[in-house]
Amino acid sequence: MVVMSDVRPSATPVLVAFDAPADQRRYTVAVRLLLIVPHLVALVLAGPAVLVILGVGWFWALIVGRLPQFAAVILAGYLSWQTRVLAYLLLLTDAYPPFSLGDAGYPVRVTAQPSRLNRWSVLLRLVLALPALLVVSTATLGLGTVVLLVAWVTAAVIGRLPLSLHQGLAGFVRYETRLAGYLTMVTSEYPWGLLGDPEVESPGSLSDFSGPAVWVGEGPARQPVPPSPARDPYWRLVLSPAAKNNVVLFLVLGVASVVALNIATTVSRYDRIRTDEAATAQVQSAYHSLSVSVVLYQEQTRSCANTADPLACLTQAAQTVSGAFTVFVHQVTRTTMPSSASSAEHVLVADGSHAGVDFAQLSSSTSAGHYQLIIESSDLPRLLTRFDQDYQALGARLTSLG
Repeated sequence: MVVMSDVRPSATPVLVAFDAPADQRRYTVAVRLLLIVPHLVALVLAGPAVLVILGVGWFWALIVGRLPQFAAVILAGYLSWQTRVLAYLLLLTDAYPPFSLGDAGYPVRVTAQPSRLNRWSVLLRLVLALPALLVVSTATLGLGTVVLLVAWVTAAVIGRLPLSLHQGLAGFVRYETRLAGYLTMVTSEYPWGLLGDPEVESPGSLSDFSGPAVWVGEGPARQPVPPSPARDPYWRLVLSPAAKNNVVLFLVLGVASVVALNIATTVSRYDRIRTDEAATAQVQSAYHSLSVSVVLYQEQTRSCANTADPLACLTQAAQTVSGAFTVFVHQVTRTTMPSSASSAEHVLVADGSHAGVDFAQLSSSTSAGHYQLIIESSDLPRLLTRFDQDYQALGARLTSLG
């Protein structure tokens, strides 16, 4: 619900109210993720239109100093819808959220009163929101560790969330909603209250909540007074010590998750570098052995003309170098390669295997003419040149990865 006020320029927070923990149907808890899918799809489909409205509202607020009323109504309604979906997903209620921008009658309610905005804060909204974004991101990571699993199992077994966990999750949802309201300029008040509201002995003059504002005064002079925790305890969220500890636990688990992720990334990178270095060394060693065999083959073929049986000399040399290519291919395929270098490895192995087969055919030549015909038909010189290029490509890939 949204109230536009031109007479109250001060910032008012986005208020979120939660009903007390209630029994939940176990089968809805078990399939909660499936039940919420239609809402997630609808929110995603509505997202582009909301972004356009947010962009228009941002430019308008930058010039005029407040959101246009249509943008305030839609953005606040979308915020309320998101909050209901998040609360339902986090098992704060068993009531299925309506597909609506309004929240009348729902166990989780949101109210906002967009007012005047500081143009500089509008311009720098994302920068100013970074600390709150960090808090929400950290708490979200903490929830994603074991908290949500514990909440789901508990609700599925006993049919409701414990009060301390319910309150802790409610504190997170309210803070996330206030952050979203700040980012969308529905409010100019910075997010607060992650650990709940302070206890007060006398809340002052209380009134039953009956709408987005309580009207006071008579005649033309009466002014709209938005709901507030000071006047209406319905909007207060006082966390028990155990609930506050749960919120702190969310943050601690989130920080621990970031630390663990960084450690795992560092260890993984170290292992990958070691793997790359080992692969480079093994491929270089195999290539060096093959190069020695190729050089010996070239020297031997040049000297074969001076032997008693040149053809036997040539076929013996070809057989030796064919075996060297076979060994090289075997060593490369047994080398543990990083996945990003596998394509270069496959090309090198394919050309190496091809060269080994061609040299094996040379070793089976029955005459000098047959020997020469195999060289010409296989285009062996070009194949060896391509093989060297394949090796250089694999070496460059391994070097760049390291």
